[in-house]
Amino acid sequence: MSRTDTLVHRLADLAARRGDQVALREPAPGGGFTERTWRDYRDHSREIAAGLLALGHEPGECVALVGDNRIDWVLCELGIMSVRGIPAPIYTTLLHEQAAWIVDHAQARIAICDGRAQLDKLRTAWDQGLLPRLERIVTMDALEVDDPRVSSLAALRAAGRASDPARLQARVDTVSPDETALLIYTSGTTGLPKAVQLDHRGMLMVADGLLQRVPGVNDPEQYAVVSYLPLCHVAEQIFTTMLHLSTGGRVTFCADMARIKEALLDVRPTVFLGVPRVWEKFQAALSARFAEATGLKARLLAWARQAELEAFRAQVATGVPQAGLARKLARALVLDKVRAALGLDRLVIAATGAAPIALETLEFFASIGIVVLEGYGMSETSGVATSSDPSRPRFGTVGQTLPGVELRIAEDGEILLRGRSMTRGYLRQPEQTAELLDDQGWLHTGDLGSVDAEGFLRITGRKKDIIITAGGKNVAPAEMEGFIKQIPGVAQAVVVGDRQPYLGALVTLNPETLAELAQAAGVPLGPPAALAADPRVQAWLQEQVERCCNQKVARYQTIKKVRILEADFSVEGGELTPTMKVKRNVVSERYRQEIDSLFA
Repeated sequence: MSRTDTLVHRLADLAARRGDQVALREPAPGGGFTERTWRDYRDHSREIAAGLLALGHEPGECVALVGDNRIDWVLCELGIMSVRGIPAPIYTTLLHEQAAWIVDHAQARIAICDGRAQLDKLRTAWDQGLLPRLERIVTMDALEVDDPRVSSLAALRAAGRASDPARLQARVDTVSPDETALLIYTSGTTGLPKAVQLDHRGMLMVADGLLQRVPGVNDPEQYAVVSYLPLCHVAEQIFTTMLHLSTGGRVTFCADMARIKEALLDVRPTVFLGVPRVWEKFQAALSARFAEATGLKARLLAWARQAELEAFRAQVATGVPQAGLARKLARALVLDKVRAALGLDRLVIAATGAAPIALETLEFFASIGIVVLEGYGMSETSGVATSSDPSRPRFGTVGQTLPGVELRIAEDGEILLRGRSMTRGYLRQPEQTAELLDDQGWLHTGDLGSVDAEGFLRITGRKKDIIITAGGKNVAPAEMEGFIKQIPGVAQAVVVGDRQPYLGALVTLNPETLAELAQAAGVPLGPPAALAADPRVQAWLQEQVERCCNQKVARYQTIKKVRILEADFSVEGGELTPTMKVKRNVVSERYRQEIDSLFA
């Protein structure tokens, strides 16, 4: 990697080589799509950069950025980077006090937001004195605001166009691969967020390593993604920014996660990242549709899935592509239609991460010809440290390390990582940095794992999530939670039992599969709260936990009691992070009475 190889320089190179090709798309208000070419991407982001210079931006200063997934978001991100600034993204779901904490911690003098809701949030915090350093809010949308502190992105770009281009070019020429290019404020499950510092070199090492492992999407025409996970999370940054600027492909934005199915049908992506909850929802919906098949159609579906799964297993075992007649017929007659109905018929890479995914879910998708690849990483590793080989994945593991990443397992089982793609630390948080990185450069992940003889990493739990029972047994709850979530009708499962004589579980119901649950439990279909309170459902679920979970784990890991909650967890409710990981501390506090009832 050269001293001028940065995200900013890769954008400039793509604008020169693929200037007229579409780079960014988003739904237009009146229908159809708004599109921006690679030349637009460079030019518009440079206008934003020049506008920031006109506002007095200095190298190394953070600019706060909050909004839904859209073209303007990444134009602002690259504009900030082009002026040697550091984007400090904020989740749209945060309360105004939480957003203000990030803006103030980043010491941002300028904040950019999208719509009225985010503007009102920032102005409320400003008026309450929570943003003493903030000088300017720039809105992506043209909003009528009688406030001299607020201006539009259009005005910022106009100021940039009117400025001296040589001044901006001088700043762009000094962008270095080794300077901080992005902050990722970890949403976390406890405490205040930490500001992970990522630089250009580390992020591009991850992108190049992934493309080396999965060469099928190196061609710009083979890289098409839907950007729908929060852009302030490193997972979406990998696909929308790092890989996009390394391939020259196309990104289509989906601002509303509820419309992801519609977006997939429109884009038919070649690359798709789904956190486990997304894949589980697809699985639940497909399973319900498959259950409706009868007679010859049902037998044909079962045969096709079995033929595909057997061919896949043979390919993994031998390393030789399997293209036998049975597999070809299964795909032509059945499975191609199933994938097309999902909008996933062009997939080259189906990826998952951010949380554990059940083996049953992986095998379900393998049976319809979609191989979901697990990877492992965190914000502190620039997103990815290990990934699976698409030709020979090993389900149950998160693959092998990317080029340039070292891995070892500490004596207590913790996964330690080292390499140039690791963060240099947390911004202005020296104590947390010292806990993360030791004096030999090893990054302490907080995750527990094991590595086999071929270098495949298996995640076994988290150090801080370990439950210690009254009998002194250390239990990692993730395995049991994965088994329970495979029970029809279950959405989320949280295993509890710290300092208790046995383990229990809180369970929420999946609104999309209530009919299947009600039929299996022999009760009338009703709303989630009614089913949760029905003792027949409770008894049926306890039986399923015994069969699907307890028979697969050691005796001290078995779940003795289950409590069904009336409502599912949600990001808005505060029980889930924006990438749909359970906040155990919030669940423990909010449902303390229900937890206590499990051990009464």
